[in-house]
Amino acid sequence: MKKVQFIIISTILSFGLIISAAIVSNAMDKANKSENKITVKGVAEKRIKADKAVVNVVLSGENVVLDDLRKDISEKEKKSLDLIKTLGISSEDYSIENLKVDPEFSEIGDKILKYSGSESIVISTENVEKIDEIYQKLLTLKLENNNLEVTKPEYYITSIERYKKDLLVDASKNAEYKAIEMLKVNNNEIAGVKNVTQGQFEILPDVEDTKRIKEDEQNQMYKKLRSVVTATYLIKY
Repeated sequence: MKKVQFIIISTILSFGLIISAAIVSNAMDKANKSENKITVKGVAEKRIKADKAVVNVVLSGENVVLDDLRKDISEKEKKSLDLIKTLGISSEDYSIENLKVDPEFSEIGDKILKYSGSESIVISTENVEKIDEIYQKLLTLKLENNNLEVTKPEYYITSIERYKKDLLVDASKNAEYKAIEMLKVNNNEIAGVKNVTQGQFEILPDVEDTKRIKEDEQNQMYKKLRSVVTATYLIKY
């Protein structure tokens, strides 16, 4: 009887070992298959000069009489436009936003205590090289008028979509180059592309223009564009 039990137990253990070996073999087979590919990140960067610059002249004021408020801002608008025209800025390169008026009511809401108003003159030009000179001369308006602000020039790339496409191609090429170099270590090659996923696209601050290096990205004439892709390649052994 003990001999029979021993045979049964041995048979069960042997069967268990066979099953375990099969599981391990299957897992190793899957692992080997998963190793038949390599995933890398490709990066491309390009420094681009902006092709549009924007400066805002913001006129504001407060008054208990609405008509007086409108008159005050209208006078500031005229002074601003006179200077803008002397700077050689064409009417196509600036626009005047509508006056916005907000009444301030008493606590119980039965009386208007005063009116606050604001209006902006937006200067938008492709002459990005001249915008600093324009900005400095517009600052004289701030010295001569109360409640008038001139914003720092902001720079934009209008054709950014075209650069996005170019950088995507370059980032993909960079990913392929990295994969090839990594596989060379073991004398392997790329067998083909499994998939490519577009990652983050960024507009980064420029660190080469020392004049504007401390400015925020939107106030820098040059921009650094950066594109990232994740690519998976099949391996040829």
